[in-house]
Amino acid sequence: MSRARGSVTIDDVARHVGVAKGTVSRVLNNYTDISDDTRKRILKAVQELGYQPSATARNLKRGRQDTLGIVIPVGHGSGADPFLAEFIDGIARALDELGLDLLVTTAHSRDHMIESLKRLIARRKVDGFIVTRTEVNDQRIAYLKEQNFPFVAHGRTGDPSTYAWFDIDNIATFADGVRHLYSLGHERIGFLGGPLELNFALQRRDGYRQGLEALGLSHDPELENLQALSEKGGFAGAKALLSLETPPTALLCATDALAIGAVQFCRKFGLAAGADVTVIGYDGLPVGEYLDPPLTTFSQSAQEAGGRVARMLIDVLDGKNPEDLQALAKANLIRRASDGPPAMTPDALANALRNRLKQQPYPGNKGE
Repeated sequence: MSRARGSVTIDDVARHVGVAKGTVSRVLNNYTDISDDTRKRILKAVQELGYQPSATARNLKRGRQDTLGIVIPVGHGSGADPFLAEFIDGIARALDELGLDLLVTTAHSRDHMIESLKRLIARRKVDGFIVTRTEVNDQRIAYLKEQNFPFVAHGRTGDPSTYAWFDIDNIATFADGVRHLYSLGHERIGFLGGPLELNFALQRRDGYRQGLEALGLSHDPELENLQALSEKGGFAGAKALLSLETPPTALLCATDALAIGAVQFCRKFGLAAGADVTVIGYDGLPVGEYLDPPLTTFSQSAQEAGGRVARMLIDVLDGKNPEDLQALAKANLIRRASDGPPAMTPDALANALRNRLKQQPYPGNKGE
């Protein structure tokens, strides 16, 4: 009876061919000091017997686990942001093509993130990390650099000079967003953003301000509203901005999740996104195409970004200089139906919303 595939050992192959175990090992490791006849017989036996080298033994010999890690920060609404699900799917797809695995865990605080990194490194669970949702001063990146442990960042920190990263030019993108809205006729433009300790949120806020300055539009601090990066945050932020005495006629949102929440607020109170209020998101999530109305958004493919940083980390593990692995890409505007020229003046918009709020009172700032 033949043995089950996977239970065949290197000793079985050696006995089958009638050679020493070391000879089989040298053939499997591509040594050239074995005769062609012996090599052919050993490789034929390997195929016939179904021998598979032990992954554990192979990895111990190479010092690799063939597993990459990512610690997801749960906070700022991150757990509710669909971008991360798409991003992780892109990582997993890329690694699957390479025969590698992905270990995903979450952390609920900065200290917990560091503890998770320490634990996974100490237990030799992963070969390297992908760091996402980078902060301006990111303790994770500081720790990994201190430990000289391989990693790639999706996004940058305040000092991006000494490690591998892939990012979008957030400042240029949001300046372009303001320019696009101005070209449609909007002059009172609101910004709905996220917590500014997140580097991308800070950059997008700065891009919004630079866009205003470039067009000679005055900056009104009332037109900036920061929320958790979730639909609930977008609902609350839209309520705050559109309830101003002189509201914006357009909302430029730091993520699609925020934009979706803003569209939900408009619908709840009888405002038509794309007509009464323009709403633009950022992420290019597939769900945006199926909203009512379909969401205009700046697109970066989350799946492609995930795959790209995964392949960059493989390059780091293969010995490439991390400082040579830094890439800045551009997001593209996808116009759908949630943007258009202003249908009302800010004063007319304020009156319309005021009447609708009286008819349907808003229950606090919970986005419910």
